[in-house]
Amino acid sequence: MTQSPLCRRLFLPLVLLFVCATSARGAELAFPVKAKRILFLGDSITHAGGYVGWIDLQLRIQQVEPLPEIINVGLGSETCSGLSEPDHPFPRPDVHERLDRALAQVKPDVVVACYGMNDGIYYPFGEDRFQAYQDGVNRLIEKVHATGAKLVLLTPPPFDPVPIRDKGKLKPAGEAKYAYFAMYENYDDVLARYGKWIMQQGERVEMVIDVHTPLSDYAKDKRKADPRFTLSPDGIHPNAQGHRILAETILSAWGVESFAEPEPALLKLMTQRTTLLHDAWLTSVGHKRPGVRAGLPLEEANRKADDLDVQAAAHVAKAQLPAFSRRKSTGGMIYQIHYPASVKPGELRLFVDYSLWIPEDVRHLRGVIVHQHGCGVGASTGGRTAADDLHWQALARKWNCALMGSSYEPRKGVNCRSWCDPRNGSDKRFLQALGDFANLAKHTELTTAPWCLWGHSGGGFWASLMQVKHPERIVAIWLRSGTAFPRWSDGTIEAPEIPAAAYEVPVMGNPGLKEKGHERFRTAWDGLTAMQKAYQAQGAFFEFAPDPNTGHECGDSRYLAIPYFDFWLQQRLPPAGAQTQTLKPIASARAKWKHAVGGQHDEYVRTGAVRDDTPPPAPLEVKAKRQADGSVTIDWNAHADFESGIRGFVIERDGKPLAQVPEKPLGRFGRPLFQTMSYHDTPEAPLPKMQFVDVNAPAGALPVYRVRTVNSAGLESGATASSR
Repeated sequence: MTQSPLCRRLFLPLVLLFVCATSARGAELAFPVKAKRILFLGDSITHAGGYVGWIDLQLRIQQVEPLPEIINVGLGSETCSGLSEPDHPFPRPDVHERLDRALAQVKPDVVVACYGMNDGIYYPFGEDRFQAYQDGVNRLIEKVHATGAKLVLLTPPPFDPVPIRDKGKLKPAGEAKYAYFAMYENYDDVLARYGKWIMQQGERVEMVIDVHTPLSDYAKDKRKADPRFTLSPDGIHPNAQGHRILAETILSAWGVESFAEPEPALLKLMTQRTTLLHDAWLTSVGHKRPGVRAGLPLEEANRKADDLDVQAAAHVAKAQLPAFSRRKSTGGMIYQIHYPASVKPGELRLFVDYSLWIPEDVRHLRGVIVHQHGCGVGASTGGRTAADDLHWQALARKWNCALMGSSYEPRKGVNCRSWCDPRNGSDKRFLQALGDFANLAKHTELTTAPWCLWGHSGGGFWASLMQVKHPERIVAIWLRSGTAFPRWSDGTIEAPEIPAAAYEVPVMGNPGLKEKGHERFRTAWDGLTAMQKAYQAQGAFFEFAPDPNTGHECGDSRYLAIPYFDFWLQQRLPPAGAQTQTLKPIASARAKWKHAVGGQHDEYVRTGAVRDDTPPPAPLEVKAKRQADGSVTIDWNAHADFESGIRGFVIERDGKPLAQVPEKPLGRFGRPLFQTMSYHDTPEAPLPKMQFVDVNAPAGALPVYRVRTVNSAGLESGATASSR
């Protein structure tokens, strides 16, 4: 065996996945994905085929090549212990009665076994029953290894008493007899004990996977909102969602990190195929359980499965293709691309959605401002609105640039290094997106346009590595509470070769002061200070702007980040209309920095804010329309104030104040804004509309409405009157 015990013990992918390769680059897929034949053994949960079919489907969509042949011979009522409760209608089948035949016929190189639910025969814990279960698993290990196959042991899934508590099926301790229809009320404690023992077998088998915990935790989390929620309506058998969680737990352990949502037609075809082949193989191997329908002869079943494969292939191919869309946004157009995940070498193993805002009437884009979110579900979800941010759009508009945001698979348990280290496929996917956006938006210059990189946390990690890969493309970088520098310095990740050109990229380190010495986030502070020292020693422009008001959240950092990028865009972009995209060197700009932005920098470091004494631009295109119920809907457009963004709007009717939109702007992580700012420096969804409905509008002639913009410094613009 080539893996250490830690590598083989996989726990709880819905919360945290412990894998040796979490810090490695280009982690290898686990051995089951590389197998020729995988044999699944188990009781009625495996017999149902849901989780087995989902594994097969995901491996196809993820472009696993060559695809393992998956053979499921799960059998209802089966145990590995040979035990059977007294009132069971027939002796429970024992896997050892058919195991030799199954191994001989299938000739697997990997066996996956899931037993335990029936092995405790629904009684309270008993040492004799536990010993019989252990003996059965031990025999399974010996027989599988005797064939040369590798073995993956799954813990028993959980027993859930909640859905059957009021149905008279649960029995307290001390009863004379129990059965699958009269279960011990705390039977899940028995299964948890069995599962704990399974997880201790990591030295004896190639992999052990805990499927009990993620299913239990998922139900527990859902019960916070719905106390009756269950994944197992009869307490034993997982429903479709439960099978999916079970499958994704296994796939996560195998190194498959992303899960696609298939079209209903594809899911139906794969379900038919799974059932067809299961029944055929089960019949071919043979068993002693009564009441199981016979399957087709294997030769006939395989022909029918081949036909289903042909039908499914087109759907699988479609699921592997990127999806494109576009929509109007304030003062421009947002283009969107969804890329599925792929386990092919060098490709990104997570799905990702990119959004690109392009200002209207721009004929030639001079650059791309990239707003890269950090790690975690909240950060990835926040990234979906990055391109909609009115304030960052103001910077992009000023310099005829596009504004780009991303959302890497927002799912618990995702290993952030899968994307925040660009060498794991996100660099390749990012460049692909720029090429596809170039075609979609008919702006071919996007393939060569320079970038401003803003990154928070894991996004800063990503940006610092992009700096060494593409220094010639980067105007400047803003690292908000994140860099990969300490991780390549201590050997956690592979250290990149840093070209001399990387030190010619201006960098701003921007941690929160509360991160200094913090138990969890001190790495952001320490890493940025260490990186600054090392890079300045090489002659780099590397400024430091600690935020005195925040910890890891972004706070009001945008009020310095935007002037920072504005300065470097002015200093480094080639002239508008130039034939080359080559950036200007920074040498001559260094002396201008202190005079141009130094005052704002020093103020931000002192106060966490930057003052603004200029009013915002007035709104555009104010339109008023009378509705059938007599109300009047007022719509308008507005460009954000370059210095301070937009806090809200003041609405006037016939020269008198009428309303404020929003009525009470929110500022949970910084100044109150029209687009409420998230922890991640992105607008919180749903995005607000520039609209007000005057429900008390006077009858008769349409009043004249005027709208004023208010920036985050509290300054008002001039009024723009409605058109009639």
